[in-house]
Amino acid sequence: MSLYRKYRPLTFADVCGQDHIVTTLERASEQDKLAHAYLFAGSRGTGKTSGARILAKIIMIHGIEDETLQKQIINGVEDLNIVDLLEIDSASNRGIDDVRDLIEKIQFSPVVASAKVYIIDEVHMLTKEAFNALLKTLEEPPSHVKFIFATTGVDKLPETVQSRCQRFDFKNISLENIRKQLSLICKSEKIVANEDVFGFIAKYARGGLRDALSVLDQLISFAA
Repeated sequence: MSLYRKYRPLTFADVCGQDHIVTTLERASEQDKLAHAYLFAGSRGTGKTSGARILAKIIMIHGIEDETLQKQIINGVEDLNIVDLLEIDSASNRGIDDVRDLIEKIQFSPVVASAKVYIIDEVHMLTKEAFNALLKTLEEPPSHVKFIFATTGVDKLPETVQSRCQRFDFKNISLENIRKQLSLICKSEKIVANEDVFGFIAKYARGGLRDALSVLDQLISFAA
């Protein structure tokens, strides 16, 4: 398993370098003020999709007291095998027929969780017709449905869609945060590495932790 998958954050406490977003979302959850649609914008590898899945878990277990059911839902989200979560990659599912299919499924109540969550990655790649079809649902969403959009091209997203979402901008992760994360992972994996290497990897990654972990993976394989 790749390091990025193995060390993908599973809770907000694990999220690296996005404290401003984590704090806001945790407070919203505690105060029962979660929005019906979120927009996570930022460069690749900054934690948007991971953040979306973590938020999905919080939304989907909200109000559920049964701990066994909570664990079932959380495991289902982490394994992406729970019917009440749909994660869509707009790079390959960008047309109006894809959105119409999504809208049809939205009408059904959640099966296991307290809400249905739709994560749409690279949402800016949807066609104009697809956006128009989605817009009405965003304007009048069923109470049991939450949307989380992620994008590296927020400027390409129609203002009408942006205005109906609570937007969070994921910033590039600092060199120091990336260095610390790489060092912690190497210690966990019992890998001896020169600390200077982490600095070089962090600079190459340009704020993206996923790219940094990918490089570290390659170096480990090369040295094996």
